[in-house]
Amino acid sequence: MAALSVHAQVKIGYTNVEFIMTYMPEAKQMESTLRTLEGKLKEQLRVKQIYAQDKLEEFSALAEQKKLTPADEEARKKELIRLDEEIKKFTEDAENNLLDKREEMLKPIVERLQKEIDGMAKEEGYTHILNNTNSGGVATILYGFPSDNLTEKLMKRLGVSVP
Repeated sequence: MAALSVHAQVKIGYTNVEFIMTYMPEAKQMESTLRTLEGKLKEQLRVKQIYAQDKLEEFSALAEQKKLTPADEEARKKELIRLDEEIKKFTEDAENNLLDKREEMLKPIVERLQKEIDGMAKEEGYTHILNNTNSGGVATILYGFPSDNLTEKLMKRLGVSVP
């Protein structure tokens, strides 16, 4: 009898957070901004790589023609190593920059979505709202009543058009 009364108090709904975020205007804007930033970083990297390649070709040509003193050869080798390290560092920094920017821009989007989930749970008496997704490590709903799928309701609450 006690188990029945506890069970009766549980109300579970589910949604697909990733699906909702795909259609949120601010998530679309975030993706556009990140693509633009990524394009700029790739172009900067390309310029650095072309410069390093030109320096390598110049060094190879001069070395082949035996026009370098041992000191010049050593200095040019050091410069090529420095350029290679600079490119590697730039690549790593660019990746970290993109990840940081994504996290920074994603935070208010996730907070807005969570606020709506919390509000819906309180207003409609849900004790649990699960995320129905195929992503690894996240709850996947194998079966649920269609009436417990809150995805469309959440999208409407967020002002996102339902596809």
